[in-house]
Amino acid sequence: MQLTAEQEEWKRRAHEAGTEFREASEQWDREDKVDYAAVAKRFGELGFFGITAPREYGGQGLTCVEYLIAMSEILRASGSWICCEPLFATSGPGPSMLMLSQNEAVREKYLRDVVTGKLGCAIALTEPDHGSDLTHLEVSATSDGDGWIINGHKNYVTGAMHNELYAIFVRFDGIPGPRGIGAVVVHKDTPGFSMIKGPEFIGVRGIPHGDVFLDNVRVGPDDLIVGPGQFANLMQAFNMERLHNCGASLGLMMAAFDETSEHVQQRHQFGRPVIEFQSVYHALVDISITIDAHRLLAFEAARGAIDGRYPQMEAVSKAKLFGGTNVPLVTMKCLELMGGVGVTYDRLTQRLHRDAVTNVVAGGAPSVLRNSIASQIFPGIKFPQTKPRADK
Repeated sequence: MQLTAEQEEWKRRAHEAGTEFREASEQWDREDKVDYAAVAKRFGELGFFGITAPREYGGQGLTCVEYLIAMSEILRASGSWICCEPLFATSGPGPSMLMLSQNEAVREKYLRDVVTGKLGCAIALTEPDHGSDLTHLEVSATSDGDGWIINGHKNYVTGAMHNELYAIFVRFDGIPGPRGIGAVVVHKDTPGFSMIKGPEFIGVRGIPHGDVFLDNVRVGPDDLIVGPGQFANLMQAFNMERLHNCGASLGLMMAAFDETSEHVQQRHQFGRPVIEFQSVYHALVDISITIDAHRLLAFEAARGAIDGRYPQMEAVSKAKLFGGTNVPLVTMKCLELMGGVGVTYDRLTQRLHRDAVTNVVAGGAPSVLRNSIASQIFPGIKFPQTKPRADK
């Protein structure tokens, strides 16, 4: 894809920003700990908050193309997914859900502070018994006057233990199926809200995450993002998460290719540089083609985003599926080409490979993405994932 002069400068700035954290990212991975507030503050100073958010709410008013450029280049240069979280927090599905909300009160209450990084907004979607099975979520929102009482348990919440706000996916008043699903905002200081740190992951180490518990948490009308019957609006916001994951897989591929290409040119075996062996340069050619193919799919999804902000389901799901399934193959081949040194902690690529494995399921597992894509390719056919109810 041909970039404009302004986009080339944006790309240069993103790469430079990521380079600042290249050394620190190694320590984050080893310790599984990071001063995320300091990282976020720095990326705000460097001008990467609210990339796609409207200017009237403090955003930059740019498009998904600029978001994808920044995301992939920051990860490529830093070697760390953590450096891209400030972009996600201020332009990802949290802000997107608020922007898409028909409730002006919730936008006025929260959106500017989220977009400008004053408040972090995490997405609380997954439950212990429900991951991709969104239509069967159990966290409840029971009507209580002009508000709702929230009860339940969410896990794998990225940003937990750090963020102030939580966009909670709930089932309103026991309404079954997707018709009952909506979302509310809960501040961490609300009575009845609590958190614990989540399990240790093999990849993407250091990113704050955990479990959220809601025990008779009360929210008001100005905390309502989307009520029951608007499930499609919620899922539109999540297309931004899939674009974010496209940027992650693209950045991971490029970072692995960069390190491996340098290594095989410097490393000598049998009296010549390793890159001169046909099996090596053929493998690098294949990797380069995979990167280009993913880049084309990802940028096509970014360019086709509605209003420049909301990627469309089919295009972004295809791009995410291609990137998510190919990035661990790319990083694994890079480890092979680097030999024994590639699987030591002294090299970046082993960490990229662990992050790549994590990226396979983040933002939608391959089977879920294939379901979404099939529904777009064959709109006249139903693809039910559950058994018919016994009473029908």
